[in-house]
Amino acid sequence: MKLVGSEFELMKTFVERNCGIHLEPGKEYLVETRLADLAIELGCRSFLEFHSTALADTTGKLKGRIVDAMTTNETYFFRDDNFWTYMREVGVPELLRKAASGPVRVWSAAASTGQEAYSVAMLVDETARSMGKPHLAGSVEILGTDISSAALFLAIAGRYDGLAIRRGLSDERRRRYFREDGSVWAISDEIKSRVKFRRFNLMDPLGALGGFDLVMCRYVAIYFQEDFKKDLFGRIAQVVRPGCALILGATETLRGHSEEFEPALHKNCTAYMRKTSR
Repeated sequence: MKLVGSEFELMKTFVERNCGIHLEPGKEYLVETRLADLAIELGCRSFLEFHSTALADTTGKLKGRIVDAMTTNETYFFRDDNFWTYMREVGVPELLRKAASGPVRVWSAAASTGQEAYSVAMLVDETARSMGKPHLAGSVEILGTDISSAALFLAIAGRYDGLAIRRGLSDERRRRYFREDGSVWAISDEIKSRVKFRRFNLMDPLGALGGFDLVMCRYVAIYFQEDFKKDLFGRIAQVVRPGCALILGATETLRGHSEEFEPALHKNCTAYMRKTSR
């Protein structure tokens, strides 16, 4: 099934209004390759008919399937060495220092299938043990959110195939934190219990999520238009506690998008620290 005429603009607008993803001209192939099978499954003879069907759906189920199909879920354990150097040397030790006085909270804002959130939980556990204070790991609350129900299903299950388990995960961590279950690897109950997942659209108000001592919003804003990026980072600033960090992807920057944060460079990773006064 091919996009013709104004069909790309219709589908582009539908996707952007429902999940913020901006499709530039030239991305017609993404719509075709990711949505054609769904359109055919529903008996639609064109993308125009598919768009009308999506607008007429009052259950939200079709919208969810379209968002799932259009969402990029590229992720793996301990992605980006520079970021995890920062987390090992600065981010996690600071979280555990605060955890000595009470619970602290971490948000993985584009959790996808869960590898980032579980990586944080493993590093927190390792660091707390190395400090001789393993009990502190239980005071670090980790929330992973994503718009994709399909991705979150896998994250909540905490079960990964051989390919996923080899991407970014050392043999030592695999042995310590996973158990082999047939053809898949299941994350340990202890680590799994420290991470919660929920479906969340970054276009929605963030207040219900509460405040955080560390926010990771990596490799998701690159799919948004500039105006939405400014809006998103402005809202994230309201849930990052003063003096705490927001981390973006290695190729991303807050420059021109927010004045609520100050950059703090640690080796080759930039953490954006929420200003303590406005």
